Amino acid sequence: MPRAKIYGFIALLVSTALAGLFFYHSFYGPIAGGIFSSLLADNAYYAVAVPLGFLVLIILGTGFWIGWTILTIKVAPPMPEIVEKKDYAKPKAFLLCLVTLALLALFAYGVYLKSYWALALPAAVFTIVVLGMVFWVGLAIITTRATLPADKK
Repeated sequence: MPRAKIYGFIALLVSTALAGLFFYHSFYGPIAGGIFSSLLADNAYYAVAVPLGFLVLIILGTGFWIGWTILTIKVAPPMPEIVEKKDYAKPKAFLLCLVTLALLALFAYGVYLKSYWALALPAAVFTIVVLGMVFWVGLAIITTRATLPADKK
């Protein structure tokens, strides 16, 4: 069997196992009860907090990386006619870095405290963004004019 197929099979098994653990600990585990109900309740929280934490870390890390890149990049001096204009890129990039670090610290502290809001706010933002994109695509599909003449349809 080729190596690429082996890696694909391993990825399939790992993703299926992780999805199964997520759904078990998120939905079935908290209502199962029994001897290990408190352990399952902790797992239910972390089953939601860990994937959401990775998503928040990726998004805030990307924001910090963009700000850091703007702060540290070496650029050629601007053309003389542009020199009169004030460049606010560096202060905005520094502010972006500070805000992303502050948001990451707040998220980590909220997850440490097992706060509902630490998970609900990022989940709500991601949900609204995704639903907004789906709405925008649907609206674009509805409002796009057909380019074919009426007799060619």
